[in-house]
Amino acid sequence: MTEELANLRERACELLKRCKSLQLATVDRQGKPLSSYAPFYRTENGDYFIFVSTLSPHTSNLAIGTASILIIDDEARTSQIYARNRLGFHCGCLQVRSDDSLYGEILEGLEKRHGTIIQTLRTLADFRMYRLRPESGSFVIGFGQAYEVSPDLRNFSHIVPGK
Repeated sequence: MTEELANLRERACELLKRCKSLQLATVDRQGKPLSSYAPFYRTENGDYFIFVSTLSPHTSNLAIGTASILIIDDEARTSQIYARNRLGFHCGCLQVRSDDSLYGEILEGLEKRHGTIIQTLRTLADFRMYRLRPESGSFVIGFGQAYEVSPDLRNFSHIVPGK
């Protein structure tokens, strides 16, 4: 891995550590868009997991099987509001059922990342787990510094206007 690629990967990983939640864009069956957010847990292979209530409209939208996510730096961390660091992906979505072998492992990861609230949420009948599997993405770290990025954060390709 080149020094430039290693630096980009490190910056993306730092953003993922800082940000505890992702912005979530979904659509309903009539194509009506919805933006929301959810705390997340990311696995080493690049999948994002969220644990959400069926009382939230975005949960039924996830059943459609597609969403976009955005992990974006806090406004207070940026000197230029138009150039906030951000990592976004178009994702396929799949519900992870409680009898799936991953279910307990992911709940443990969520609890480690977000605290004991997960112990309470897992007892509530309306909470469901979804796997958001990135298909294509972008990483922006400033003006003229936009990259296509692979889901595993190993490949970055500079986006050049007009190409």
